[in-house]
Amino acid sequence: MVIWAAGPDNLARVSPPSSERFGSLLRRLPGEEEQQQFKLTEADLSSIDDDIDAYLAEAGIPPRPRGFDWFIRRPSNDDLDDETFWGAVWAATTERLPVDGLRPSTMAGPAKEAMASFYRN
Repeated sequence: MVIWAAGPDNLARVSPPSSERFGSLLRRLPGEEEQQQFKLTEADLSSIDDDIDAYLAEAGIPPRPRGFDWFIRRPSNDDLDDETFWGAVWAATTERLPVDGLRPSTMAGPAKEAMASFYRN
C-alpha cells in the first residue's frame, strides 16, 4: 500500500537477482533463540502474492505486478533512517483512524495523503 501511495516517481521495481527466495523461521524459547532459513517454493511465493493482492483489493488498489522486488525512495531528509521513516508512515496513516478502523479499506486514503505530505516537504 505504501508503494502505491508513494506513486510511480518514488518507487522502483527490479527482478530479483536469483530465482531462489528464502524465508526465516525464528523460534524463541526461554533463554534460547534459534533462527532457521528455508527456501520458499513457487507455491509459497504464489500464496504470498495472493495475500498481498487480497489486501490491496480490500483497499481498492489494483494488484501490483508479481515477480519483482519493490523499493521506495525515501523523502530527502538526512535524519530519516529506516525505523524513523516507517514509524512516521505508520503514524501518519493511522493517527486519525479509530482503533477498529485499521483495515486496508480505511487506510488507503490516509496512506496516500501521508506519502504526498512526505514528498511535498
